[in-house]
Amino acid sequence: MQFQKLAPSSALSIVQFSDIDAFRPVEFVADARSIPLSLANFHTARAMVQLPGCQVAVLTSFPRIVDVSYRATHGVVIFQIENDYDVVVNGMSVDRPTFIGMRGNVDLQFVEPRGSLHAIITLGAGLRDREWFDTPDRLCPFTPDAQALATVRSITTGILQMASARPELLQEPNSALALQEGLLLAIDEMFRRGRTPDVAGRIASRGYCRLVRMIDEYVAFHPASAIYSADLAEQCGVSVRTLGTAVASVRGMSLHRYLRLRQLWSARTQLVKGSDAITVTSCARAHGFHHMGEFARLYRATFDETASSTLARARAG
Repeated sequence: MQFQKLAPSSALSIVQFSDIDAFRPVEFVADARSIPLSLANFHTARAMVQLPGCQVAVLTSFPRIVDVSYRATHGVVIFQIENDYDVVVNGMSVDRPTFIGMRGNVDLQFVEPRGSLHAIITLGAGLRDREWFDTPDRLCPFTPDAQALATVRSITTGILQMASARPELLQEPNSALALQEGLLLAIDEMFRRGRTPDVAGRIASRGYCRLVRMIDEYVAFHPASAIYSADLAEQCGVSVRTLGTAVASVRGMSLHRYLRLRQLWSARTQLVKGSDAITVTSCARAHGFHHMGEFARLYRATFDETASSTLARARAG
């Protein structure tokens, strides 16, 4: 399915961004926080249809690290629309068809080395979880049957295409209910045939996610401080090696690179506000960079522009 073939209608909303600085403050998913890994040819979009008892959304993403806090009272199902993707979810590498089910309060940590096209089905108050999820407040990944996944994908994209071309059909209650029932029955079958990954891998990933959250909290509370791996490991109560393994598993990069990337994006977030009260130097130091040459080199390599250019454009805009 290509977004170019869809047109907004009374039944289909489409939102698109080609400016990362405009997108990050208003990300599509509630409580999502992205750190892009590349700004080359940046583009992201979301198409969304509201059915009587659930919401169907298809999103095209970009290379990034993203944390999402779901508050899914009645349940959420996430799956990829295409097979050609590579993603890490809560420290578990996914390079083959997988779908996720969850309800309650669930925190997800994704790494997407390249963009992907995925669907999010959110159940409303009128629907229960249909016994899809074992326990609340926990991520439930599944390896699907190929045919069952293909059917769910086909029905999902068909709903969006119909909402674009024939919106009046989705506004007719019986027709909308029939479309919804077809989708829910297909998801029922996908869960019935799906297989869960090994328990040991899930337990290890939860421990690594906890350590990464501790790192993020430490960095947030010490934005201007120089951060040393030994001190950070001591704060987390583990060895430097374990800390490095956790970051590599959950974030897909070394501890040093991850810390620098967080600090760079934090500095950029302040620069794009365009305040007259800040300078590039004061912003760099406020986010842990005390060597201006290093900051200038890393900033330009990451964002393909100088920090002063970012600040000047923000002030002009």
